[in-house]
Amino acid sequence: MIGENALLDEPSRPRRWSRRALGYTVAAVCLYWVLRDLDLRELLRRVAEMDLFWVAAAILFDVLSYLCQGLRWKLLLRPVGRITVFRTTQAIYAGLFVNEMLPMKLGEIVRAFLISRWTSAKLSSVVPSILLERLFDGIWLAVGIIITILFVPLPRRLVEAGDVFGVAILVAVVTVTLLALGGRRPSSNNSTKKERFLTLVQNISFELRIASKTRGALLAFVLSLVLLLLQGFSFWFVMRAYDLRLSFLMGLAVFIIVHLGTLVPTAPANVGSYQFFTVLGLTLFGVEKATAAGFSLVVFAVLTAPLWVIGLWALGSSGLTFLQIRSELARLLTPAKLRQIHHQQERP
Repeated sequence: MIGENALLDEPSRPRRWSRRALGYTVAAVCLYWVLRDLDLRELLRRVAEMDLFWVAAAILFDVLSYLCQGLRWKLLLRPVGRITVFRTTQAIYAGLFVNEMLPMKLGEIVRAFLISRWTSAKLSSVVPSILLERLFDGIWLAVGIIITILFVPLPRRLVEAGDVFGVAILVAVVTVTLLALGGRRPSSNNSTKKERFLTLVQNISFELRIASKTRGALLAFVLSLVLLLLQGFSFWFVMRAYDLRLSFLMGLAVFIIVHLGTLVPTAPANVGSYQFFTVLGLTLFGVEKATAAGFSLVVFAVLTAPLWVIGLWALGSSGLTFLQIRSELARLLTPAKLRQIHHQQERP
């Protein structure tokens, strides 16, 4: 939560704007690189000839993947309170919609806030479930990279990048394990910045330990694989609709490349970086850049348009506007309010 606090504090505005400017610049450069070789005639021809069956299948599997994520999150939220899959999925879509509209993936904060509001739980109690989600996703992505390296010929640099990611996941697993094993209730003595930070880490560690020991944690881990496969199939179905004749394993490899490439937040909706890594992945498997550039625009539109529609509804039906959510988060994340929350946690 330190990241959110920094984003909301007044002194951090210049730094925030510099990060945004950098993100938009990277997005613009990526888009220029992709679009300069775009063959508009071929794009229009392929779009006109797209098989709508595969388009519908791609959208269906994409929606199912978020329902799967909603079920996974419900399992990890058991220590926090009772909540339905409908609500968790709604919060996920609302967060995704915010990510599409704003940079720096602020949607993760929004969905955590919505769950904390609906369950009357502390915001800090919801965060560990999202950390576990990301850890599970990372582990299965690492497995996917290993399988891709074993069965699909890739450039040496990409293999080395996969090795680095694997090491990063290993470090993350060890870190989360240590936090979960050492988690204990935080003390209320948090008068200085350092003490507040340590208190926050202790609090997250304590909640993480509880979340990781639930009976649904193992099932949530398995669902993370199902989620990855559903999204991989969705991406591949758009390739079939666009008449790109690559095997599913190759399509999954391209999807993983795009997924890894867009982990670092840049512009809203990952515009630019999404297209760049899609083209990069496809050209590794012999697809011409002009064709890959057209597909990068089509797959983005096919998989993003439903997300916008459902996400707008999810946020609108939550009972709050984004401005109200942002205002509430700013109030909750002030140092004074954080101290009050930690004092309340110490009460019997």
